[in-house]
Amino acid sequence: MRYQNLGDDIIVKRTLSGCIGKGDLNHNNRSIITANVDKEKIADDIIICQRSLKKLYHELFDEALEEFNARQTRRDRKIANYQEHIRHSRQEKEFYEVLFQVGNRDDTGVDSEMCREAAAVLEEYARSFEERNPHLKLFNAVIHMDESTPHLHLDFVPVTDEKRKNGLRVRNSLTGALRQQGCESKGIGRTITIDWLEQEKAHIGRLMLERGIEWVKLEEAKEGLPLKEFKLKKRQEELDAADKLIDMKLSELSAVEDKVRSAESTLADTQKDISESEEKLSSVTAETEKADTKLSQKIEQVNKALTYLPDMEKNFDDEHEYLVAVSELDKLLKSGMSILRNKDPILSWIDTLKSLTKTAMERQRKADRTIFSLHKRGDEFIAERDDAREKLNAVRKENSGLSSELKTVKSENRRYSEVYSMLERIAPDILRQAKALVQEEKEQRQREQAQQIEYRPTKKKKSWGLE
Repeated sequence: MRYQNLGDDIIVKRTLSGCIGKGDLNHNNRSIITANVDKEKIADDIIICQRSLKKLYHELFDEALEEFNARQTRRDRKIANYQEHIRHSRQEKEFYEVLFQVGNRDDTGVDSEMCREAAAVLEEYARSFEERNPHLKLFNAVIHMDESTPHLHLDFVPVTDEKRKNGLRVRNSLTGALRQQGCESKGIGRTITIDWLEQEKAHIGRLMLERGIEWVKLEEAKEGLPLKEFKLKKRQEELDAADKLIDMKLSELSAVEDKVRSAESTLADTQKDISESEEKLSSVTAETEKADTKLSQKIEQVNKALTYLPDMEKNFDDEHEYLVAVSELDKLLKSGMSILRNKDPILSWIDTLKSLTKTAMERQRKADRTIFSLHKRGDEFIAERDDAREKLNAVRKENSGLSSELKTVKSENRRYSEVYSMLERIAPDILRQAKALVQEEKEQRQREQAQQIEYRPTKKKKSWGLE
């Protein structure tokens, strides 16, 4: 359909503006009516959709939230309500809003002939919004026809689905959602959000052209505008761009601080693991040294026993007695007559030799058993020492791995610190504001925990009717 003027098809020129809004649902849905709203024209507003934000959060994030909580071993890291978590964490906005307007109040006011054409363009754009933006879930959209110029409020929740080491797999992230839709940052003057906004404006421009309205850039419309009005509009665009840049920087800063906190947490856990490993290493080392000392003592005892047993044999009195008996028998056994005359002494010395031999054999067997026992015990202690040394080497290897991991985490932490320092130099005001928001969140959690501790439901005592 083309805009008709006196029966002739003509192309009319109109500006097109788009920006990120504050997201005031009370204003958008006219729960609160401001002074610039014509109450009699509220009925003319075009409602595209009005869904429950709470239900939308449950539909989008409950499954991922359940998966995230199931992985947590600490209760304080679990998230009870993702919507409340986003609202208070300040890492991302609960939802985002974008505004679009065709023309201005001078050429496309609500009482002009172009009003309905502009509204039709915005309505067609809004109803196809999710087809072009599958990662931006629309829950509230309205075209205001009760102010000076028709304009569109679109409220949506960005959804990104990415595999992450920490955090939810499906989460609220405008940058992540736009990146998955193919948008990209092209420098400070063309951030990923501005890139997406320009793509959407280009689409609206095509819809305008289909209705006989040519999108003319503000610079191109300068000749047809008073200089003062042009400067005001230009200034407004610059302020809008600055607001977008600030929102983007706050979002990026929150993401960086989240990474820094995650790195610090990982570093603390790693240092704790290293400390435990070092304690374990110290304990195993002490046990190994103790085993080595005990083993050395046992080996020394065995060696002393082994060297002592032969000395004992040499110093036995029985040896002297044995030699005497052999000598005496030798004398008595020199001749047959001597044997006959000394039969009883010979038998006596033979008995003595038998007794000495028996005693020597028993002592030899006892010494053999002692030596065998000591050797066996020595082998056991050697095995114990080798096992302790293996454990010691395993712990040292584990400690080396943890030390390497610690160096990696410290390196990442230094990189985060460098980014943080750079942000502190480039945007100190934004950084202070972000720190204040994080501190406010921390204090709020502490107040909530204090209230939970103070609240102790007690069982009401029976009054027995004596009130």
